[in-house]
Amino acid sequence: MGLSDMIDFLRDMRNAAFANGAIVVFHIYVAFFLEGLYFLIPVVIVGGLVAGAYYTKGKVGAGLLAIPTLGYILLVPELINALSSENTPGVVEYVLIPFWMVTIVLNLFAIQAEWTGINNAGVD
Repeated sequence: MGLSDMIDFLRDMRNAAFANGAIVVFHIYVAFFLEGLYFLIPVVIVGGLVAGAYYTKGKVGAGLLAIPTLGYILLVPELINALSSENTPGVVEYVLIPFWMVTIVLNLFAIQAEWTGINNAGVD
């Protein structure tokens, strides 16, 4: 896998949608078993934005994907604090937080590619 293949992977809206979908599914689990059903409201909104971004693509898709990405970026200080708190971070923190960070990077590459019209080898 060369550098251009890796960049194409990062720019692919499908990969960003898959990563965001995994986060949404995890938070649906959290809503049902830990937080309560009220927690589904933001989860459904994020899921709808990601689905809309995947199906519309282009500048509209980039804008739709930018909204949850901005929310993720605003949570970065809290995520870093979770790793550096007095409480011993658990497996969830060591798995979820790096995945969340990778998702932010995937989203930023996909947003840039969709906004500028750069597609993966012309494949939509």
